Formats: sequence, C-alpha cells, structure tokens
Amino acid sequence: MSLKSFSLFLLLTLPVGCSQFQTGRSFLSEMEHDDTRFFEPRNDFPVVAGDTGRDWSTDKEMRARTPASEHDLANDLHSRSLLRELRSLEQSQSEDSLEFYDKHKHQLATNSEKIYFLKLPQHERREYLMTRGFIEEPKTPMFSMGQRSIAMQKQDILLGMTKNDVIESWGKPTRVEIAGNPRNENERWLYNMNGASKYIYFEAGQVGGWE
Repeated sequence: MSLKSFSLFLLLTLPVGCSQFQTGRSFLSEMEHDDTRFFEPRNDFPVVAGDTGRDWSTDKEMRARTPASEHDLANDLHSRSLLRELRSLEQSQSEDSLEFYDKHKHQLATNSEKIYFLKLPQHERREYLMTRGFIEEPKTPMFSMGQRSIAMQKQDILLGMTKNDVIESWGKPTRVEIAGNPRNENERWLYNMNGASKYIYFEAGQVGGWE
C-alpha cells in the first residue's frame, strides 16, 4: 500500500474509531443511570404462605440459623420446644379459659410461666395470679346470702355486690363509664329509672357506692 493510500485510510477510519470513546463520563454519572436493583417481594415474585414478606433477617433470626456455639444451639432448641408446647396448650383451652388467659398473659414474662399457668386447674389460676400480685383479692361481701336474696327480691343494691348481682337486680345499665385501666374494673354505671338518673360505682368489680 502506498503512503498516499495509507494516509487516506487513516482519514476515513479515525473519526469512526474515536466516536466510540465518549468524553465527560465519570463513575458517579454512570452510577446515576444504573438500573440494576434487588428483587422485591410481591413486585418481582409472588409471596406464598409462610413468607414473612421481608427481604432481610433480624440479628436474632440469623443467630438462630447459625448459632455461635453448641450452648446457643441447645438454648435455641429449648426455646422452640417451649414455644411449640405453649401453642399446643393455648389451642386446647376452652373459650372462657382462653379469654381469661388473654386478659392476663401480658403479666407472665416468659413462655415457661405461661405454660405453668395453663397447666394449672382452672379453679387455681385466679389464686395463682393473686399470689403473684397481678390481680386483687376479692373483697369480703358485707352481707350474708340471706340478705342478698332479700335485696334481689326488693331490687335493692348492697355494698360489695358484684356486677352480675347488680344486673340481676336492676338489669343492664344505660351507660358504662370506665376509669383508668379496664382490668381494674373501676366503673360507673348509669341507670334511668322512673325518669331519674342513678349511678352505681364499682371498685375492683364490686359495688362501692351509689347516688
């Protein structure tokens, strides 16, 4: 190839070759146009039963999957065993027992305490909570059963009556007002009787006064 032909070849090919090398690019500018991303649950793939919907794991979950020692592994297996036993006991409760348990389970700090509580006979569970100081002992009624019977017949109210006693005597209230934590059963019941408003006050679920 002659020198003239080679020079002509360079003139024709050089602009094309240089056009492949763009100027003014940087790492940051290229990253701004990066369209790669992590797959997202529900957007990129369906979530099936059992999925948490999270694309990350907590430290506790990671430690459970990869325990640091045999001791940690044994503790994790024991915790899982307790949780399975607790779930089984919860599912076997009657409706009334489960309602009472749900009301007080927040006071039982560990799964072991909850299991112990659910294994108690039902008539001992309230006493157990009272010995732990979680619920107040019921007040001793200020009346005998005979006095209660006479009061019911006359539709009277006595100090120390329970809410069920009041409902049996006066029927359901027009309105119930709760003071503080509902679990303490400090309430005021409104009755509209013979055109007048009457209030009954309950302290820890028992009649403490009226007006």
